[in-house]
Amino acid sequence: MVWLLAFLLSLSLSFGIEILSKTLYTDEDGKVIAEGEVFAEYGEYTVRAHRVVYDPRSRTVFAYGNVRIKKKDGSFEVEGEEAFLDLEKEKGYFLDARGRFKSFYFSAKRVEKRDKEEYIVLEGDITTCPPDDKEMKVCFWKAHVSDRYVISFSNSLRFFKIPIAYFPLVILPTGERRSGLLPPIVGQDTYNTFIYIQPFYWAISGDRDATLTVDYRDRQARGLSLEYRQAFTEETNLYGRISYYAEPFPPGEWWEGRERTAFRKNRFRAELLWRWGRWELGLDIPSDPYFLEDFYFSRRERTRPFTLSHLTYVRSEKDYLFYFNLRNFYDLTSPTNERTTSLLPEVGFYSRQGRVGPFFLSLSSIFSHFYSEKNPSSRRLVFTPRVEAPVRFWGVQNYSSLEFINNFYFSRNSPYTDERVTSFKFENRTPLFWDFEVIGVSFPSTLELLYTFSPENFNNPQFDPLDEVVRENNLKVRVSSSALIGDRMIGSLFLEGGYNFLGSYRFPTAGGIVEKELLPFRAILSLYPVRGLVLSEDMTYDANLGVLARSVSSANFSHKNLRLSVSYITAKDRRDRRVVDQYALGSEIRAGGFFIGGSLTVDNRSGKELFRSARVGYRGACWTAKIDYRSTYYGEEKGYINEVFFVFSVFNLKDFKLPLRRR
Repeated sequence: MVWLLAFLLSLSLSFGIEILSKTLYTDEDGKVIAEGEVFAEYGEYTVRAHRVVYDPRSRTVFAYGNVRIKKKDGSFEVEGEEAFLDLEKEKGYFLDARGRFKSFYFSAKRVEKRDKEEYIVLEGDITTCPPDDKEMKVCFWKAHVSDRYVISFSNSLRFFKIPIAYFPLVILPTGERRSGLLPPIVGQDTYNTFIYIQPFYWAISGDRDATLTVDYRDRQARGLSLEYRQAFTEETNLYGRISYYAEPFPPGEWWEGRERTAFRKNRFRAELLWRWGRWELGLDIPSDPYFLEDFYFSRRERTRPFTLSHLTYVRSEKDYLFYFNLRNFYDLTSPTNERTTSLLPEVGFYSRQGRVGPFFLSLSSIFSHFYSEKNPSSRRLVFTPRVEAPVRFWGVQNYSSLEFINNFYFSRNSPYTDERVTSFKFENRTPLFWDFEVIGVSFPSTLELLYTFSPENFNNPQFDPLDEVVRENNLKVRVSSSALIGDRMIGSLFLEGGYNFLGSYRFPTAGGIVEKELLPFRAILSLYPVRGLVLSEDMTYDANLGVLARSVSSANFSHKNLRLSVSYITAKDRRDRRVVDQYALGSEIRAGGFFIGGSLTVDNRSGKELFRSARVGYRGACWTAKIDYRSTYYGEEKGYINEVFFVFSVFNLKDFKLPLRRR
């Protein structure tokens, strides 16, 4: 950025800014000379030097002695021993330049401004490491800089002053987007001894671009991917990607444990996202359920459970919200998509809350078509008016609401008996606030009384929470409190319990109706005994059945360079049978730049480690290198997939991931 700063200096001086110095005089040749702590200011920039000489006849400026240019917001600054500027021809030079632009530090022997937007930089380097600790930097012999490209010659990437990579020629775009090669992925895994993935970026125009990616694997499928992006207006844009791979036949060991019927010699994934005002169209169609697992390296993509294709329309106004959507899911956890439930279509209308006298009225109405090839499909109409009113009794504020529930189902071959659900739900909340203090510990607290009433249970289809219409006549008590010493929190507590006057409720985990009055009890306790340590417990206990329905226990400790975490999750059904029983561990320790860490998730029901990972590496001043190991359990047929990656971050800007092993 030295060339940009030199240009800014020339621009500022050409406008005749005021110069402050200890001494300011004109010599016998008519030159204006400023000496001794020369300071100039123009707009967002300041200039300092020991001596500045300005010749008004030739319109040239010489600056000597610790010449410094700085932007007031601190985003960049530069200094050097000498600077020359020809304001008439807009040319000049800067000697022994060094400085910073945002997170980049640079230096150069000479920066020469040859034209308005053309610079030559000689014997320079650039890094994100601190100036006094340049563990990694890119050095170059000569760079030609224009408003379109930086063309750099004889470039070397130096690691602790040792050259580790050499590039005779590097061409980088500047300013606007430019076409060119993007960083590749190079490596190997269990199935391939050589992987090379090379993307090429094409800047078609100011509102369009594309990326063509060549994916070569010496044993597995080889393919191409084409991405296209276009912005039509601020509200209308298009994104599309088509990926194609030719799978060898017969397939290799990567297909072991999979359904043979799902094999495709020609494998593809088609993606589209089109936004046009209130409309949005999205398509994500893979050729088979194993596509993402085979061709992507990120855990997030590989373990996605489904892809989604959709068409939506949303109109949000002051008084209402209307939406329409079609949602088709592709199940990636099953060799077929026959039992996947999709929404084809769903239409919703919400009338926002409006005031009529002392009441606030709103309306929710939704039509949904739940479609599946194998499972029973159903159409559902939900019509729910809602009335709310704040009411004050004996100086206490109450918040009351009444919902009129109308759910209508139109199913085929449904095992449920209730195809029409007509009911209502009344709710009243009474919050009370108080604070107290004991032995220097303050306790800001809230007590809330919650009463809900709904008269009937229904045996209706269950697709989402809107179908959960149960008989209620509940009085719940909620207590929440925090404990503070000064401004430091040392604990918090939430308690909820209640009584059902109708004598039944739905069990909180695996469903089912319990014919008892006492509602399940929930408690959430968090403790902060010392800085860096958090202990928490979230439990739901059914005293009628003597069943701990759900428990989430966790401990997290952080101190200086040590991080530890442990959590244990259990859930049981009404018959005290485990439906979830898992624990997870995580840790990381640092010593200087070195770090080592890992995580483990174990399912006690199956006796399997669902996921385990380990990493070891080093964080330098502006770089990171680590070995990343992951093992994911994909079920009895597939077993474990073990992966090893080498990850190297150049200047802490981008992670370069090299796949080393996958089995």
